[in-house]
Amino acid sequence: MTRPRSATRSGDIPPEHATLLRRIHQLAADATLLRATLHTTDTEATATTAVFEQIAAIDRQRSLAEIQARDQGVPADWIGVVRRLAEFGRAWSDDHLLPTPRPAPGRRNTPRVAEDMRQLTDMAAITVAREHLLGIATADAEPDPAAAQQLRRNMEALWTRADRTAASIGLGAKARARAFDTTTSDLARRVEGYLHYSADDLDTHWRSYTSTAIADGVRRSLKGLRRTDRDTTTDTDSERPPTPKALIQSARDALDTAIGGQSEHGAQIDAAIAGAMPEATTDSWDSTTGADAAETTGVEAYPEAGPDP
Repeated sequence: MTRPRSATRSGDIPPEHATLLRRIHQLAADATLLRATLHTTDTEATATTAVFEQIAAIDRQRSLAEIQARDQGVPADWIGVVRRLAEFGRAWSDDHLLPTPRPAPGRRNTPRVAEDMRQLTDMAAITVAREHLLGIATADAEPDPAAAQQLRRNMEALWTRADRTAASIGLGAKARARAFDTTTSDLARRVEGYLHYSADDLDTHWRSYTSTAIADGVRRSLKGLRRTDRDTTTDTDSERPPTPKALIQSARDALDTAIGGQSEHGAQIDAAIAGAMPEATTDSWDSTTGADAAETTGVEAYPEAGPDP
């Protein structure tokens, strides 16, 4: 079965990048093991001080190693995943899944709209697949509700940018249809592919979409968009992107098909999440809040993305 185009095996990356990532993984693992010793009941005060000093020294080495890795072209997403693997006690191997890096800051708005929609589609697919594999049937069962909430804020912000960018550059009907193309077949392919991941690998990739940097970057790019398009008004009759809520539901429908029948958890999850969300956040799932609301929810698909020259 086709896997989603969202990851690379650690054994397939350039050897020089693998060497740098192994170094970061080892340092993060060493610091994690030392931190674990601080929780033992027989640790003396002098020993505790020494351990803190060791941890600080290792963390400095890891920070320098991460700077070196970024300078040599290792994607920041890979560095973050490798660090988390070490913190979770997972040994280095050539079989780790590394996410496809987010694109570098761009200046052409039409491709940006399509990329935002691609990310939204992938976020919906990975969220639903993770819920299924982890057996999350209610909001209370979510092991990291804060991260889940941030992912939804990120989706809302990405939707707002796709919608406002399309309006600001006067994207025509056919161009909008292409940019907003999140077909059921593509979404189904992504969901089906993610079902082949282990729960740990899936959770690791899901967390790459829970960074507050995503919403922060969207907020910055929206400010730049407004500076250059102050007189642009949104055409309410134009086709708008499928909302995060609609994408999540489509992903659940695709999951039902992929597992050969109606998911017993789908309706429960929908109801539980709706009940757990604050009213303002639930409303924003319908994506009617606009660009200013995206600033308050906070996301970074790109560190900065200015308007077309």
